Amino acid sequence: MSATLATDIKSFAIRELGFDLVGITTAEPLPGAEHLSRWVAGRAHGDMAYMASTSAVRADPRLFVAGARSVICVAMSYHEPNEPRESGPVGTRAVVARYARRRDYHKAIRPRLVRLGRLVSDRVPGASWRPAVDTAPLLEKELAQRAGLGWIGKNTCLINRRLGSELLLGELVTDVALPPDEPETDHCGTCRACLDVCPTRAFDGPGCLDARRCISYATIEHRGELPKALLPSLGAHLFGCDICQAVCPWNGRAPRSCNPALATRQQLGCLTREALEGLDDAGWAALAAGTPLRRLDFRRFRRNLAAIAVAPDQAEES
Repeated sequence: MSATLATDIKSFAIRELGFDLVGITTAEPLPGAEHLSRWVAGRAHGDMAYMASTSAVRADPRLFVAGARSVICVAMSYHEPNEPRESGPVGTRAVVARYARRRDYHKAIRPRLVRLGRLVSDRVPGASWRPAVDTAPLLEKELAQRAGLGWIGKNTCLINRRLGSELLLGELVTDVALPPDEPETDHCGTCRACLDVCPTRAFDGPGCLDARRCISYATIEHRGELPKALLPSLGAHLFGCDICQAVCPWNGRAPRSCNPALATRQQLGCLTREALEGLDDAGWAALAAGTPLRRLDFRRFRRNLAAIAVAPDQAEES
């Protein structure tokens, strides 16, 4: 029964729900808990207090769903090599990370996970399950690696040998026992392109990201003023950063695989500071609506816009 159900779950996830990757792992505690504990103790999480307060749950899916036995991991690709690149004179651009130039992935992934959960309930009456996207307290990349979807690269992104690292993840945690897939192994080898290219030197080593020196963290998560030490390296980054992914060889050889559910908003790939300067609160809300940009409130939008106006231009690879 469990093997047949696992096969049906995977088929439904790919053929009916449109996920690009699906795998299954156990709900056993994760070894990454130790790394997470050291990361938080070293304050490398910056002011993301929720990382510390939810660390116990993140390390053990059984605390996320009582009696959990399996985690179904899924992924959608947003890799679009031919997506328009930013252009324009120095100081005129405003760059948005590629994942944020499209429909909000939470709205694309979560409803599909709910449908997947209903399939589980139909097949196993009384089954408990709970969907999760990245705002949920799970170590989702480690779960995805354990489910065979890819491995965690030196830049802390999940990398799939076929699709690269431009992936958005989701999980369905359930108390139904399902046969787990084989974990993926590391295929970064000696490559350290992502570590060496980071303009803020945010990596203390492979897999060791200090969020306090990360452009993505600074422009999205950080609530206060941007650190002065970061400003010379900010370039045109208004929201997020793709630099470490842009140089990854696995992305260079990945086929165009943008999931149709992640519709691109072309205007978000060619923003200019001049146009953004004219936006009021309502204008920014309208531009951000339905995309991951809505995470950035108007105050921090203006903060970031002011910072890129004075930051030396960087050679973005977005």
